[in-house]
Amino acid sequence: MVSTRQTIEITKPQHSANDAYRAVEREEILEVAFRDFVRAVVAAGWSESEVALTLADIADDYVMALAGRVAGK
Repeated sequence: MVSTRQTIEITKPQHSANDAYRAVEREEILEVAFRDFVRAVVAAGWSESEVALTLADIADDYVMALAGRVAGK
């Protein structure tokens, strides 16, 4: 497998953790990064449906692992 890593820039949060706008900011930042990532993967030759299903699986695995770590504290 050949790595063709591209950098997707993510800005640091501008709002504190208890600021109500932080959730909106987080969604905006992640939406742009997600869209850029999906475009790069599709441009590399993967279909949008392959990308969507795989990302959903990866996200589900991540949430389950995170839940396990939180429960283990």
